[in-house]
Amino acid sequence: MFKSSVKLLKIFGIEVRLDYSWFIIFALIAYNFGFDYFPRILPNLKPGYIAIITIITTVLFFFSLLFHEMSHSIVAIKNGIPVKRISLFIFGGMAEIEKEPDSPAKEFIIAIAGPLASFFLAFIFGIIWSFTRGIGAVAEPVKYLALVNVVLGIFNLLPGYPLDGGRVLRSIVWKVSGNLKRSTYIASTAGRVIGFMIITAGIFFFFTGNFLNGVWFVFIGWFLQSSAQTGYRQLVFETSIKGIKVRDIINENIVSVTKDIMLEDLVNNYFMRYRYGRFPVIENNKTQRFIGVISLHDIKSIPKEEWNSTEVEDIVKPVSDCEKVDMDMEVFDIIKKMSINNLGHLVVMSGDKIRGMITKSDVMKFIKLRSELH
Repeated sequence: MFKSSVKLLKIFGIEVRLDYSWFIIFALIAYNFGFDYFPRILPNLKPGYIAIITIITTVLFFFSLLFHEMSHSIVAIKNGIPVKRISLFIFGGMAEIEKEPDSPAKEFIIAIAGPLASFFLAFIFGIIWSFTRGIGAVAEPVKYLALVNVVLGIFNLLPGYPLDGGRVLRSIVWKVSGNLKRSTYIASTAGRVIGFMIITAGIFFFFTGNFLNGVWFVFIGWFLQSSAQTGYRQLVFETSIKGIKVRDIINENIVSVTKDIMLEDLVNNYFMRYRYGRFPVIENNKTQRFIGVISLHDIKSIPKEEWNSTEVEDIVKPVSDCEKVDMDMEVFDIIKKMSINNLGHLVVMSGDKIRGMITKSDVMKFIKLRSELH
C-alpha cells in the first residue's frame, strides 16, 4: 500500500511518509471545510479568513492522526519494538511496527496509547473551546477538532483487529488463554464482522440517497475486513516458519566462479550449463576469498562482442552488508530483509568466505514444500 509515498519529516527518529492517496483525502477535507462547513456555520466571516481557518483546521486534523500514531510508535520503541515508519494515507494513518509484541502487556499498552492520545487532544481542544466560545473563528474549528478526536478515539476502540480495540481484545484473550494464534483469530474475526457491518451501513446509505457517505463506509469496511484477514494470515505464516534458520534451508553445494575468467566462458560454461540466475565470484580456488556476485543481468549490460575480452573481475558487483547473512538468522528475518532492501538474493558468509546463497525462489519453494507437508 505504501510503496508510492513521499517522505515528510522525521520525529524522534521515526520517518513520517505521505502515501499518494493522502493528497486525495487532504483535498476533500479542505474543500469541505472551505466551501461548506465553515461558510455555513460562520456565514459572516470574510472569504480570506475562511481560507485561513480552513488551512489551519485541515493541518490540525491530520496532526491529530499523526499524534495518534506517534503515541503508538513511542510506546512501542520504549518497549524495545522498532518502528519502521508512520504512513498517512486515505483511511487515516498507520504506524508500521516491525514485529509483534512478545507479551500481552506490551500489546495492551501499545494499542491503548493511540485512543488515549486522541482523548487527550480532545481534552486540550475542549479547554481551548471553553475559553474562546465568544470568538467564532477560533471556537468552531477547535470544537470540531475536539469532536473529531473523540470520534477517532472511540472508533479505534471498536473491538476488532486491526483497530486498537481489536488489539486490546487480542491482548486480553492472549493473557487469559496464553495462545497468541487463537487470540489473533478471535480479534481478526471480530474485525471482519465489524468491517462487514460498516459495509452494510454503506449499502444502506446508497439506498437512502446518501451516496458519498455510502461509498466512504463501503471503502472503510472493506479495508478493515481485508486488513483483519491479512493480519491473521500473516501471523499464521510467521508462526509456521518461526525457529527455522538459514542453516536449515541453505544448500552449501554452491557453484562459484573465479574473477579471472572471461564473460564468454562464464556464459557458456556456467549460465548455460547450470541455469542459475547468478553466481558468487571468488578470488581463486585456493584462497576462496569471496569478492561479489555476478548475475545474468550484469552480463546483458556488456555488448556480446566484448565478452571474450572482458573478465568477470571487470564487472562483478561487490556485496553490501545488507546482502550478507549468517547461518543463524531466521527465515522470517531473511524474508523481511529481502523485502526491506528490495533484494533478490542474500549471501551466507563465514568470515571472508561464502557458505552459500539464498534467493527469493529458494525461500518460497521451501515454504511451499513445508506447507504441503504440514
